[in-house]
This record gives sequence, structure tokens and C-alpha cells, in this order.
Amino acid sequence: MRRCCLIGLVCLMMACSEEKPDLTGNTPIKINDFNKIFKTAVLPLTISDTNVKRITDTLVIGRKALVQFVPDSIVEFMVSKKDKKAVLHPIFKIEKEQEYYLLFRVQHATNFEICIVVFSKKNKFLDYKVITDFKDENKGSRHYGKILNINKEPSFLVEENKMSTDNSLTYEKKGWAYIDSSFRLIYYDSNKKPENTKIINPLDTLPMNHPFSGDYGNDSKNFISIRDDAAPNKYQFFLHFERNNGDCVGELKGRMSFTKNSAIYSEKGDACIIHFKMEGNQITIKEDGNCGNHRNMSCYFNDSYDKKRKPKKKK
Repeated sequence: MRRCCLIGLVCLMMACSEEKPDLTGNTPIKINDFNKIFKTAVLPLTISDTNVKRITDTLVIGRKALVQFVPDSIVEFMVSKKDKKAVLHPIFKIEKEQEYYLLFRVQHATNFEICIVVFSKKNKFLDYKVITDFKDENKGSRHYGKILNINKEPSFLVEENKMSTDNSLTYEKKGWAYIDSSFRLIYYDSNKKPENTKIINPLDTLPMNHPFSGDYGNDSKNFISIRDDAAPNKYQFFLHFERNNGDCVGELKGRMSFTKNSAIYSEKGDACIIHFKMEGNQITIKEDGNCGNHRNMSCYFNDSYDKKRKPKKKK
């Protein structure tokens, strides 16, 4: 009798230890318990609209559960409070030496997104990215295809192909990786012609008090914006160009430090190096290294731009 009681007690303890956490978020969850719902990924692998259900767990994660570990502003981007039909599922976890990645599937009414959240080994939130989305209208189409390839680094390569009615193929490939505390574009190649839309300058509202700060360019699609950074010789920049009727596009956002009238863009993990030189009101840009991850393969960042006059403040 005593032996039976002991066996029963052990079984009860095992059942309790294997109990899954409350994913509604109505009760506190330990992050280590939360992480256990994610299967460990075996890389490399490919995700598409046809296999995602097979590799996605059917468990549903509530907003209240996720905000216990991820900033509320980030959760709002992933699963907006306004989107009442959005459903969040765990896909898998990628373990690395310095950090780990949790991949989520966010199901909406007519599409789903693949979101990645990065944590340190001490369970500190580091960054997130919506890496791609798949629309229901494209599923099974002979004229359209999209896949997400994840390799062992890990890096995340999104390949999108579209066949037009005249059998011409357009493609776009974007590779992303978590480098130096943020997700960065590490590869880009496309034969798409850019849509005739206004380019959003992410530095537009930042101050321009340093000597070289300002806007330099030839037109609305070929320019560099330079803005103040922490010290007088340090700057942030946003560089964009479009050539050959849109067949060649390049874009880069980064930081540089000037020594007299020269500066260099060079960051750890990026093979691209760019030299900047100021002469009067003109900046000359010369590419060095391999910058193919920031532009099409058939063109370069090399160019010169004249400084534009600051618009007068309205009285």
C-alpha cells in the first residue's frame, strides 16, 4: 500500500512538472517555462505558405503572456489590440552562444506573418523583426512564390518570385541577420523596378547643427542626408540612389566620424566600406569592399552630391 502511494505521488509530481504554462497571460509565467513551448529548430530549413502549418505549434499565445517578456510597444507591432482576429502561435527556437531566437506565426484574416524575437542568454529582450508575410491570395499560385530560408548562422533569406502574363520573371531576395544589437540587411538583390512612391527619409527630423550636416543630392531619388550624432565630428547618414530607370537601387543607413573633411563608413559584420570626402558644398562618395548587400549587383554607391540650401523657417 505504501509503495503504491509513493508511485502515485511521483506520477503526480511528474504531471505537475510537465504542466504547460498559462499562455493567456492571466497569471504570471516564468520565461524559462514560456520558452519550453518552443521546439528547438534543426537548421537549415525552409518556411513557405504550404509547410508553415506543419511546423507551427497549435498552442495560442495571448498578448498578456507576451508582454511579460517583450515591451508592450513591440507586442503592439506584432499583435495589435485593434486586430481582434489576430492569433499568435509558437513556431520554434534557435539557440546560439550569445543569444536565442523565438519565432512566431501571427495569423491575420487574410495573411500571416513570421516574427522573430531575440533574447540574451540572461533572458533580456534584445530586438525583434517581422521577417516576412504570406498572403492567402498567393497560396498555391503558379505565378507567385515566396519562401523563407534560415541557415545555421542564423541568417534569414526571403526569396520572392513573380511571373507576369508575358512570362517575364521578377524576383527579390533580402537577407537579414542579428548583428551588433539589431537586425541588419546583409544581402539584397532584385530585378524589380521600384514603385513610383515617395522615399521615406528616417533621419529627416533630426538636428543639423554640425558643420557637415544637411541634405545633399541630385534629385528626390539620389541623395544623402547627414545629421548630427553624439559628438561634433560624428554623424548619422541615410544614402539612397536609383539609376538606369530603376533597374539599380541602393540604400544604406549608418554612422560615420569625420577627420578634417574625410570620413569612412565601416561596421563590424558588414563587408561594405564607403569613403566620404567633403569639398566645399559637395560630398564625394566612393565604395570600397563588398557593398552588394545594400544595392543591386550591377551598380555602386560611387557618386557626388551638392549640398541643398536649408528651407527658410516660416515666421
